[in-house]
Amino acid sequence: MSKVTFVVEYEDGKEPTVGADTIVHGGKLVSVAWRDAVNDQLNLALDILPPPNTTALLFDANGEGWLLGWRSMWRSMGGKETGAWQWSFQTEGLSHEDVNITHWLAIPGEPQGEV
Repeated sequence: MSKVTFVVEYEDGKEPTVGADTIVHGGKLVSVAWRDAVNDQLNLALDILPPPNTTALLFDANGEGWLLGWRSMWRSMGGKETGAWQWSFQTEGLSHEDVNITHWLAIPGEPQGEV
């Protein structure tokens, strides 16, 4: 079975109602992402890494699931980066040795508008 991905933009509040049996162009709907699948890019950690010391949403394939974390750069005695790094996490007690980070997403900026 082959699959095709469509990204359709709707006005806020005018998104269609869909279900497991919805037919789209002759095929059965399998999944829906109610988000911006074009601009919210899921990155493979093997292909590209988040910038150093920048918090990102990280996926751990060892079972923790989604985590907040960042790449901590190692430095020499003089403060120069060595090129080595390790994952650091917001979750206390979680070590970089315990995880297998496979994917990551950039954290969006602060919400705009009235609160």
